Amino acid sequence: MTIKTFRNRQTGQEALCSMVMSFLMLLNGLVSAYILRDGVEDRGSDAYGPPKIIAPTGTTVNAELGKSLKLTCKAITGYPDKFSTIIYWLANQEFIEDVFENSRVKEGQEIFVTENGKTLIQKYLEFTEVRPGDFKTNFTCAVLNPTGSSVKTITLEMQVGGLITSKQRGRRSKVQ
Repeated sequence: MTIKTFRNRQTGQEALCSMVMSFLMLLNGLVSAYILRDGVEDRGSDAYGPPKIIAPTGTTVNAELGKSLKLTCKAITGYPDKFSTIIYWLANQEFIEDVFENSRVKEGQEIFVTENGKTLIQKYLEFTEVRPGDFKTNFTCAVLNPTGSSVKTITLEMQVGGLITSKQRGRRSKVQ
């Protein structure tokens, strides 16, 4: 079995585990939920629900070739504790550490904060140097908890000396 096959199986197992946890919580009456078009909505409590990504807000981020870059993914966890929610970054739907084995691009630690009574989780994606291939890569932040998930995909938009070189000017987001 190759590492890639193992990771694909591991990803499938993680998704299955998340679904099983959600199902068990529904069966045990811990969460009363119903399915909407865009996910699961909690009807039993204001404290529990699917996560919601609040940053980044756009679909593109300005970046300069050869410079360092730090992206932030920030989400409302949907849970009051720190143990029920996970957050991670993907590059073209693969784990960051598998795509960037040289650690040029790496994830930061999970950070939990409380703002206005809501638990937030965030994780950075740090580039020591932006390279040409990065502009052709989809970077996805995924946040999961037992009642659902939220994903946000962004691409990098080349900026040269403060000027944007892409035609996607209307969809950019500030780096956070």
